[in-house]
Amino acid sequence: MKSQFHSTIAGLLMMAAAAMPGSLAAATLEGHDGRVWALDHSPDGRLLLSGSADGTARLWDMEKSATLAVLKPHDGRVRSVAFAPDGKRAATGDYGGVIRLWSVPDGRLLRTIQAHGEVVRDLAISPDGSRIATSSYDMTARLWEASSGKRIATLTGHTDTVNTVAFSPNGEVIATGSGSVFNPPPDYSIRLWDGRTGKPLGTLSGHDDNVREIQFSPDGTLLASGSDDRTVRLWDVDAKSVAQTFRGHRSDIPGVAFIGNGCVVSVSYDETVRFWLRAASAESETARVFDQHTDEVWAVSVAADGSVATSDASGVIRLWQRTQLPAGCRS
Repeated sequence: MKSQFHSTIAGLLMMAAAAMPGSLAAATLEGHDGRVWALDHSPDGRLLLSGSADGTARLWDMEKSATLAVLKPHDGRVRSVAFAPDGKRAATGDYGGVIRLWSVPDGRLLRTIQAHGEVVRDLAISPDGSRIATSSYDMTARLWEASSGKRIATLTGHTDTVNTVAFSPNGEVIATGSGSVFNPPPDYSIRLWDGRTGKPLGTLSGHDDNVREIQFSPDGTLLASGSDDRTVRLWDVDAKSVAQTFRGHRSDIPGVAFIGNGCVVSVSYDETVRFWLRAASAESETARVFDQHTDEVWAVSVAADGSVATSDASGVIRLWQRTQLPAGCRS
């Protein structure tokens, strides 16, 4: 009886801690005049790149919490951003279907690629910096040679908007996620492709609504996905099956990221940032909730030191120090 009592109390304390509002953000970055759709840290964590509906991308100095450069011109809203692994280049994708490559940190335009006829919904740069993968409303993902802008392959198979694209840590696999309200019947699948040729490698099925973002774990064994079905799922890449499901968000989940191999952070239209820990059970509750945003949260990025940046529909970017995160997310 005593053991059962202690177990019950411990469980209640864990639930209470998860339900408590998170700490105030360590810093706030303001400057965008529209929702901030995309974030990415430089490899060393000293810079942050943001893309916004105001038609600009911004480079931020993390030490000074200030704008370093404004990347323009763009012909439309900036929907996707990514740093190259050397930290000396960055890419942005806009609603005109254009990718722009920039020099960092001076913000000089290096190259323009007309990648799609519609919005570049997401983009990723391979770990060796040689390839760029893009996804679009046109139901395709495309693979590009970064140095020349030449198209390597078109990844076809999705029957709906391709919302998200990611390279595995070794660059050998590309993952894409799909879904929208525009192209019935819906395609809520995640597909895997050869990272150099674009050859199909398999399909992951299980979400019941649009797959909004996917990210590989640092060791490449897991894939995290955020969906409009209000779940975050971890997938075993080799087995092509769900390893764990996280439930707790009350609305769409447009952003997910790994903190190490054992923690996942997600953001939602419910205005919260949630942290989840890998566990032996198939289902898991939130380890901590940050609720300082006052509008839909759209994007999340994790720096090399484990600190976190999140952005919302009001144009505000919030920064969270590693010490503010749950213990299991600080390793």
